[in-house]
Amino acid sequence: MNKQEFYRQLAECSNTYDKDNQWFGFQSGGQSWSQGTWEDFILAAWKIYENVSPNQLQLILLGDTKIRSDPSLLMNFGLSSNAKSPQEDKDKVLVSKLMLERRKIASSLHYLAPPVKMMGPGSILSAKRWSPALNDAFVLGGIRKYQGFHFALNEDEQKVWHRLTTRPVARRANPNPANRSEIPAGIVAKHTEKFGGVKSEHIPYKELNVKETWLKLFQEVPRLLWENGNPRVFARELVGLQLFGYEPIFSHIELGFKYNQKAPQQAPTFKNYLKGLHELGFQDRNKDAIIKNIAKYIFDDENALAGVAY
Repeated sequence: MNKQEFYRQLAECSNTYDKDNQWFGFQSGGQSWSQGTWEDFILAAWKIYENVSPNQLQLILLGDTKIRSDPSLLMNFGLSSNAKSPQEDKDKVLVSKLMLERRKIASSLHYLAPPVKMMGPGSILSAKRWSPALNDAFVLGGIRKYQGFHFALNEDEQKVWHRLTTRPVARRANPNPANRSEIPAGIVAKHTEKFGGVKSEHIPYKELNVKETWLKLFQEVPRLLWENGNPRVFARELVGLQLFGYEPIFSHIELGFKYNQKAPQQAPTFKNYLKGLHELGFQDRNKDAIIKNIAKYIFDDENALAGVAY
């Protein structure tokens, strides 16, 4: 999609964006943390679309805003941005430090080309003048290039995942092979807790039902999809992936989304994206319909998340 087509599509959808996202207030100048005119919002969205489409890894990370401040994720995946500085001012020093590390690595390996910039064609969204339209542009930019999408966990979510995928380890009473008796697990827990925590090991992949484990994560961390009476941006992104032919891929280390050309899908346009969101009731915060749809999409069961407190 070139710039002219991008602008045409968003211009045609301006009234829908304003009507279906009244909480944001496109025509009234946006929110205090993201202000501008409709033209400003279109330009900001275009710059994101322009940067995410050619990202070198050809994948996009979705998740909580906190992943923008994760040093490991930033170092390896970079930021898809429409500005020279990160979205949060507190991350400026971190981004500068990581860019310096990239330069050092490139220099030590004698690369002929300069290191990839931290800000620009990366995999993690970090944008000035954010809006629902900009977020949709971010998703569509990846979809139109058939890029892979991956769900990244923030630090708190990682702790829940670790608990779900590990189990306590019982120490031997005597390292001598002749004595195979074990200390009761309860005693092990008490002992290790005194010295910094219970010892644990990862549950072997063959013993782990990864789909059920991911379901448990969504059940235990309901704010992944809904918070304070509103759908999270991640819920909006999942609907886009569903509409435009992506299917969930489960593993013991990640939840990914891969394009499937045989899957039912529509043309990846802003108009079709907004239509799909409207039919699910995003404009009215229709929690029941939205959560059931996502549960069916990811877990093949619309009732998989029923009863979860949001």
